[in-house]
Amino acid sequence: MNFAFRLILILGLAASSTFAQSRNYLKEEADEYFKAGRYWDAFFQYRNILKIPEFQGDHTIESQISNSSRAMYLWKKTLDYKAYRKYEIAKQHMSELIVLNPYDPNRGMLPRLSLEQASDLQRMAASQRTAEARADYLKRAIGLYQTALDEGLKDEMVFSLIKQCENALEKSRYDNIKQPTSYGINFEKEKKIEEERTRSVEIIKAKEKDGGSI
Repeated sequence: MNFAFRLILILGLAASSTFAQSRNYLKEEADEYFKAGRYWDAFFQYRNILKIPEFQGDHTIESQISNSSRAMYLWKKTLDYKAYRKYEIAKQHMSELIVLNPYDPNRGMLPRLSLEQASDLQRMAASQRTAEARADYLKRAIGLYQTALDEGLKDEMVFSLIKQCENALEKSRYDNIKQPTSYGINFEKEKKIEEERTRSVEIIKAKEKDGGSI
């Protein structure tokens, strides 16, 4: 009897240990889903874990269910606003997602959004009617290109794009200087001729008045 009792006890403890390991594995798997950006899988895994008596009322699991749901929403909104070229709002959602999950595999989207916004501004600068408006768009584009680099973008092409904007900005400043037109040059020439003619007439009149000769 003693031997049988000890055997049952050993088997019971082993089964209990295996079951505990299995439950811990489920939580670890859910955590891995979340880190990998598989928020849908993480959401349902955490919900199933919460049904296990040992985890019922576990605030950590409840929090992760909420975080998984929120992460799904933030990622969808990031893509939606990106599609509509509303980059600032898209970046706000992406930034919040990165705070929730610093390991999110799409975290590189943040500097890419800055890059796309800068590229749009650079392209739109050429269609502006005034030099001041073109300069404003180009300055904003340069700022966003720099922001993309600060946010971790590693793309040598960005430096070339910044240089393009700086060159266009320099040209815009040059174009803003009022250059003389052919009409203006001819007008000034005719004005000088008329002034010389008037001066000559005045000299002649002055000599005639004094009784002199030409």
